[in-house]
Parts: sequence; C-alpha cells; structure tokens
Amino acid sequence: MQFLFIAALLPCIALDLWAHGNVGQRKFIEPLFTEDANIKDELIFPRAEFLAMPDGSLRSYTAAFEKTLYPNRWSVVIEQSRVHRRVARSMIGGFGDLEVGTKFAVYRSAEHELVLTPALFLTVPTGSQSVAEHRTKLHPALVFAKGFGDLKWAWLRPLGLQGDLGYEAAVRGEHERQATYDMVLEYSVPYLNSSTRNADTRFDVKHDAPLGRSLRAVLGNSYPFVEFNGSTPVAGTTGSSSTFLRPGFAYVGRYFQISAAPDVPLRGYLPSRRIGTVVLIDLFLNEAVPAFGWTPFGKHHHHDVEH
Repeated sequence: MQFLFIAALLPCIALDLWAHGNVGQRKFIEPLFTEDANIKDELIFPRAEFLAMPDGSLRSYTAAFEKTLYPNRWSVVIEQSRVHRRVARSMIGGFGDLEVGTKFAVYRSAEHELVLTPALFLTVPTGSQSVAEHRTKLHPALVFAKGFGDLKWAWLRPLGLQGDLGYEAAVRGEHERQATYDMVLEYSVPYLNSSTRNADTRFDVKHDAPLGRSLRAVLGNSYPFVEFNGSTPVAGTTGSSSTFLRPGFAYVGRYFQISAAPDVPLRGYLPSRRIGTVVLIDLFLNEAVPAFGWTPFGKHHHHDVEH
C-alpha cells in the first residue's frame, strides 16, 4: 500500500526535464535492470517485479541507492531486495543478498552523446537462506550509453542505446560464472520535440511554418523503450542461457521517473513461466533536495567534459 500511495502522489508534482542523466542535449532514462552509465544521485524505490511461476508466484521489491562522489565521474551504489514467493499454499519471504558497487565514467562526450563507465559490483551473502543465493560474487562490467543525435536522418536522432557487458563469478563455494549482457533501445520524445520538430518553440523546421499548440504538454516527457536482459553460463558452469524482453514506457519529470513494462521470458530460466510485470520509480535526490548534490571530491557542476 505504501508503494501504491507513492505512485499516486508523484504525478501531482510539477514536471520539467532536468539535469539528471544528461550528456550534452541528451537525457538518458534509468533502465529497469540494465546498469546506467551515467553518474547520479538517486533512489530507486521501488523496482517492483510480479511474476507468475509454474509452482506459484513471486513478488520482489528492490531499493537501490546511488551517491555521486565526484561530479559526472564517480559514484557508489547499494542495492537490496525483499522477496515474497508463494509455493502451493505456503508463503516464503525474506531479503535478498546485499549488492554494493562503484562506477567510474572514464569517457564522456557531449558532442557524440557518449558515456563509457567501467563498474565493479560485490554481492555480499547477507540475505535470507530461504530466498537468497547466499554467495559472495564479483561482477565487473563495462557500461555504456550512446545517443544518435549525429545521424543523418532527423527522426532517428532521438534514438538512444544503453547497455552493459559483464562477468559474474562466485568467490566461494561452487565456482559459478556467468557472462551478462543487457541493452536498452529508447526513443526520446523530448529530444524529438526540442531538436527535430522544434516543438518547444512551436515551429516546424521541416515545413517552415508555425505549429500552433505543441504536443509537448501531452507526450513531451515520455520515453518508449525495449529492454533486453540476458546471462550465459561460462567456464564449465552448468545451466543454460536466460534471456528476457521488456518493452515498456518511461515518464520522466523533474524529480522522478516512472517506468513500466511486461516481463517476457524468451528462453532458459523457467521457460514455462508466464508473462510478468515490472514497475520502477526512480527519485532524483539532487533535484528534490539540492543539498544532496554535495560531493566529497571535485566541485559540483552540470557541464560535460569534451574529448
């Protein structure tokens, strides 16, 4: 009920695009499961996943916190989940393993709308035995974000691509190893309106004529997207690849983002599982509480470093 109350309250907040996940004129969304290459101050609360399993159902609520240590360059991340699983007539619940990590953006280009960010995550076996794997894992990854504002075709320029390539290995117990690969293809309506249609100025460049009333008030903060998530066992690890497709819609305001998508299993993990649902609420802490934008290293700024 708390999550529903928050979701109902947030649309009442005044909306406006802000400098959260911006690279030049490009604003990237917070993906559902793919890691974001941008360095932010944010609180994901929650990412809620509802799944229908062959032997029951599963609900998980994840909270993730990211704090910038050096503006646009370095941050730390903490993530924790609460899992409820119904098997037959019994209910099992508990916390998942704690995940901590750090991200460092080694390359940012406003001109090319490109960010490259190596990241390292550590899974700490603090979760409940009934729902968590309870294993120490290391997960290095290369995370990237690329906007296509330099394409020749104007209507394709709002496209953006985010993704990560990683390698997850168990430190103790069975030496399980997984190659992970995630990708999000998104279409920025704000980018379309401001850079292609010039809807913000109520003028159509293509037809050299005024537009009258802009559609920005209706769809100006929306991002339709398709997210693909997968993992494949490597180095002799038993099991099979697991892949998921999540086509969805994100709505971005000044202080928050709300995303929703169906959860479609493609192969591997419980192939008889039905389509589920994922909902994400991302709060922009440095916008809601400006003092939270303070960083222990460097001076806080909103400018990209050109290369």
